[in-house]
Amino acid sequence: MADDDEDRLLRDTAARIAKAFRPSGTRQLDTDPAPALEALRSAGLVAMRGPGSGTAPEADTAQVAVVVREIARAMVPAPYLDGEIAAERASGRSSEAFALALTAADLAGTARGALDDALEHARVRRQFGRPVGSFQAVAHLAADAAVDLTAADAIAAHAAWGVDHLPPADALAVATAAHALSAEAAIAVCETAIQILGGIGMTWEHLAHMRLRRAHRLAATGTPAASAPLPDLRALDTPPEAAFRAGLVDWIRAAGLPGDPDDRVAWHRTLHAAGYVGVSFPAEAGGRGLPAAYEAVVNDELGAHGMPPVPPIGHLAHALRRFGTPAQRGTHLADLLSGAVAWCQGFSEPDAGSDLAALSTRARRDGDAYRVTGTKIWTSGAVEAERCLLLCRTGEPDGRHHGLSVLLVPMDAPGVRVEPIVTAFETREFAQVFFDDVRVPAADLLGAEGDGWAIAMALLGYERGPADIGWTSRLAAALAETRAQAATDDPRVAERLGHAERWLYALRLRVRDRLRGRSPDADPGPEGSLDKLLLTRVDRLVGRLRLDVLGPDAMTGYLWSRAAGIYGGTEQIQRDIVAQRVLGLPRGR
Repeated sequence: MADDDEDRLLRDTAARIAKAFRPSGTRQLDTDPAPALEALRSAGLVAMRGPGSGTAPEADTAQVAVVVREIARAMVPAPYLDGEIAAERASGRSSEAFALALTAADLAGTARGALDDALEHARVRRQFGRPVGSFQAVAHLAADAAVDLTAADAIAAHAAWGVDHLPPADALAVATAAHALSAEAAIAVCETAIQILGGIGMTWEHLAHMRLRRAHRLAATGTPAASAPLPDLRALDTPPEAAFRAGLVDWIRAAGLPGDPDDRVAWHRTLHAAGYVGVSFPAEAGGRGLPAAYEAVVNDELGAHGMPPVPPIGHLAHALRRFGTPAQRGTHLADLLSGAVAWCQGFSEPDAGSDLAALSTRARRDGDAYRVTGTKIWTSGAVEAERCLLLCRTGEPDGRHHGLSVLLVPMDAPGVRVEPIVTAFETREFAQVFFDDVRVPAADLLGAEGDGWAIAMALLGYERGPADIGWTSRLAAALAETRAQAATDDPRVAERLGHAERWLYALRLRVRDRLRGRSPDADPGPEGSLDKLLLTRVDRLVGRLRLDVLGPDAMTGYLWSRAAGIYGGTEQIQRDIVAQRVLGLPRGR
């Protein structure tokens, strides 16, 4: 059986037993723990020991953590860990990492259980004639809690893995960070759950206050979070990934910094010529046919060496790959990946930003072509672009999501006019684009007429992915620069640096996990909105930290971090998506 299947079976078994013994209220927490422990023992889930165990078959710490998490999630009244953690703490550094990693798992499980209870309540509790979960204020609270939990899950799982696979000092550093972040997240989630539950959450009978008490108690058990630096993520590489990484580093060192880091087109072409743009795309399209996880390797090393990031064209390339005809893929995909032809994306309009379905740019069929009239705004890269992936309306004007189509528009066609927009940090990377009766051949229709909304949603799923837009490397480089220049002997600065580094570490782990799980034939799905919200949070943490530590020289990055909650769909829209399509809350009116 594959490891993933074994882990899934273990989790499902632990969850099934935990659910069976889940207390319905606070009074049941005082029941006899023997039946629950016996059920766990019968399933083989008690004799699972950590480092230094010489009595029972040794389980991976990650497996023990799965059981811990599910028991905590259900608040099973069983002292599953008390003796084990106390014993393991006494026997050395790896055992301290073991204890902290399992405490992080417990915190993540406690938070998950609190959110479970809050979501169940929000789906059925009705006020003003509809479920309270359909109110945006409640939905956004739940979505933010899900972001906290996403980060805690990522770093807690890695800490448990690290106990058995990292050098002891690194394992302890990761476990300490996991405990600190998971404690922060669990307390925030439990507090949010009580807010969603309302009055019932403040009763003695409900488990909400017990979960919050547990989160605070576990938060107080850890060592100070400012410990050794977090290890890099190269330890997660498979042998082929390590060889790929080594080749990339050799190329970076030989190539050196580009002569003009602001010349995005030249950098795009240089990076592609070396084989490091679109590495997960098929070779016939100009890629290397590698798994998606290799994209994270490229981002990591470019950021670590102070190089410009990968050009943010992955979302456009995926749209062409998924929906283009063989002729369109053959004509456009290789040129897009190589940088031979610069592209932009025409979605937002002056009256259709977050409400993308309200767009009014019209494409009228005229024989073997379309006639396009309208305007787009906030179009990144439009000044240099030679093609535009344009979302427009081919159906009825009031058709909303229906009747939208995508055209691949040449930017030098008669009737196209581009007016740059000067940003708050004095760049001209955005523009407003005007289309005045522009003729576009019907052969440049992407997908079928009316497929525009499906294509747009698939494309935005990639655009919201931190790895797909090359953003994690920028944040890693910015944070490393901040640490190098900061007065780290100031405990307040040191704590803020450590806090930002923990959250960035969780984001990068989440990115790696998501890329490893991505199928070439499947889109990222609504979970991409969780990634985007986590990215926004980390970007703003780093941006504000740099401004406070480095002063006015960091203003540009700080302003950019404010834009993180706007581009690719505002954070409010992302919260709606998470609440409805990930957490299953009802839609609002």
